[in-house]
Amino acid sequence: MSKLVKNYFCIYNAKLVMLFVSYLGALIAAMLNALSSINERLATEKPAAKKLFSHSFTYAMAKNRLFIYGFVLQVLAFFAQAIALNNGPLIVVEPLLTSDLIFLLLFIGIKLHIKIKLRDWLSVLAIMGGLTGLYLATNPTEGHLNYQATPWIILVSVTTPIVITLAIIIRKLKSPKIRAILAAIGAATAFALNAAFTKLSLNLFTKYGIEAMFTSWPLYALIISGVISLYLMLNAYGSGPLAISQPIMEIIEPSVAVIIGVFIFGDSYNSSTSTLVAGLVCVVLLVSGIISLGSSPRIHEAEEQGI
Repeated sequence: MSKLVKNYFCIYNAKLVMLFVSYLGALIAAMLNALSSINERLATEKPAAKKLFSHSFTYAMAKNRLFIYGFVLQVLAFFAQAIALNNGPLIVVEPLLTSDLIFLLLFIGIKLHIKIKLRDWLSVLAIMGGLTGLYLATNPTEGHLNYQATPWIILVSVTTPIVITLAIIIRKLKSPKIRAILAAIGAATAFALNAAFTKLSLNLFTKYGIEAMFTSWPLYALIISGVISLYLMLNAYGSGPLAISQPIMEIIEPSVAVIIGVFIFGDSYNSSTSTLVAGLVCVVLLVSGIISLGSSPRIHEAEEQGI
C-alpha cells in the first residue's frame, strides 16, 4: 500500500511540476510577445500610408536594430509558448497567453511615462475575459490532421486575394486606427495558416522523423507562410496604434484557426444553446473592450509617441 501511495504522489508531483512549467512558459511567452510588439512598433514609427507594403519600408526595417531586437524576442516567445503547450493542456495555456495585453499596457506606461487609468485596465480585462470565455465555452475537441493538398489549396486561394485587397485599401486610408484594424486582420490570417503548417510539420517530424518532414509539402508551406506572416506583421505595426492592432490579431488568429480546425481538421466544438448565449456575451465583452481601449486618451497619447 505504501508503495502505491508513494507512486501516486510521484505522479501527482510530476503533474504539478508540468502544470507549473506550463503556467510559467505561457506567462513568459506573453511577456516576451508584449516586449517584441512594442519594439517592433517603435521601429516602424509612423510611416505614410503609401509607404506601407513597399520594398523600401521592408528593407529599412530589415536593417533596423530595434526591429531585429523585437524579432529575436518574438522567436524566444515562440519557444516559451511551445514549452507551455508541451507541458500543459491547450485550454489552460491559450487563456494565459492573452495576458500579453496586460504586459503591453504595463510596458507602454513604463516606456512612455504614461499613467494608465482604471478604464484602460478594465478594457484589457474585458478583451481577455471575452477571448478566454469563448475558448472555455466552446470546449474544442481536436480532430485529425489532414495532409491532403486540395483543402489547403482552396484555403490559400481564398485568403490570398483577401489579404492583397486589404493591403491595397490600407495604402489609401488616412485613419491610423482603421489601417491598424485591417492590417491586423491580414497578419492574423497569415499567422493562423502559419500555426496550422507548423502543427503539420512537427507531427511529421515526431512520428516519422526529419526525412519525412523535409520530403513533405507542409514544411515548405510553413517557410513561405512564415515569411509572409512576418511581412504582414511588420506592416500591421506600421499601420497604426499597437493597442488596436494587437487585440485584433489576438481575436482574428484563433477565429481563422477555428475555421481551419472545423473544415480541414474536423475539430468539434460545443454548440449548445447555452454556449451560443455565452458566446454572444463574450463577443459583446470583446467588442466593448476594444472600443473602449481604442478611444482611450492614454492610447491616443501613446500613438502620438510612436506606439
